[in-house]
Amino acid sequence: MAKPVQLRSRVDADGVLTLRISLTPEHAGADVTVTIERVIAAVAALGDANEWTRFVQRTYGSCAGLGLERHEQGELQEREAVE
Repeated sequence: MAKPVQLRSRVDADGVLTLRISLTPEHAGADVTVTIERVIAAVAALGDANEWTRFVQRTYGSCAGLGLERHEQGELQEREAVE
């Protein structure tokens, strides 16, 4: 397996994690390693409606001293309506 296989699964209420992963027949008999990584912190950060606001507040203005400027955007091209 050249590329890692990533999936998300949930541990049952009884504390058992059951995985069933379909691979190709060429992988039959291959030895694999399964790494268990708790993702609660990442899920909580994504699910927190205020996280985006905090991110913007932390990073706003961080490029102010780089001399970046936005050039004229030109006119929006008129297209035929899709019906």
